[in-house]
Amino acid sequence: MKQKTTLKNLDDIEFPKILYKYRDWNNEYNKRFITEREVFMASPNQFEDKLDCKSPVRYDLMTAEQAKVVYTRISNYDEKLSRQQKRKRVRELLNKKDYLNPEMNENYQKIYFKGYFERLGILSLTAENCLNSMWEKYAENHSGFCVGYNSRILFNFLGGGGKVEYPNELPILLPDPIMSREEMRWKQVYFKEKKWEFEKEYRTQKFWEHPANMSDRQISLPKEAFNCIILGKNMNESDRKEIIDSIKKNIGNIEIKEHKNVC
Repeated sequence: MKQKTTLKNLDDIEFPKILYKYRDWNNEYNKRFITEREVFMASPNQFEDKLDCKSPVRYDLMTAEQAKVVYTRISNYDEKLSRQQKRKRVRELLNKKDYLNPEMNENYQKIYFKGYFERLGILSLTAENCLNSMWEKYAENHSGFCVGYNSRILFNFLGGGGKVEYPNELPILLPDPIMSREEMRWKQVYFKEKKWEFEKEYRTQKFWEHPANMSDRQISLPKEAFNCIILGKNMNESDRKEIIDSIKKNIGNIEIKEHKNVC
């Protein structure tokens, strides 16, 4: 039986008013979040989490009846085949049972994810600005900064987003049309292992028709997308002066906060 899901559009989803990104001022790429008013839509193959966005489509869990539905959909793409030829092709594929072959499934997943990750970009954020674990891990042990974005403007500008879920087990994905492509993509992108729950992540995604290069992934934001900047409690005076000057020059008159006054 085909599984269905109803995914809400952006206007139906509740977001925190502000979403945050922890950054390291001594990292030249991280600086661009201020100097270029930029966010970077990273490919999942750059992620530390080796399972993030990488849940495989489980062809091997299909029943024969489900496999017939999938093979029929694939065969229907070939307009050169007659109806009889398509049916014959489906029977041949079912008899071969390649969908149960671990090696073939593994090879297919490698090809699929290579193309997928060349086109997918992810921006990871959080609704929390006082997470010590995040300040330590992503903001140079409190020596960096934290950008606060107006979430509605940010998500409207980038095309949408949502809250990440941290189940005890990652969802099982079945191929289209047993599970819709929309549902598969949602469950691949917005579900992570329980051990990453400390990040309390919200994220947005972007998908390109063709493989995205570095400049494609570097997306400049309007000044209105910025809400505030929080400076780490261990930031030295030289960095503090430099980042404040850069904020005023490149973003304008937004609130600059000290970590000690926020947390």
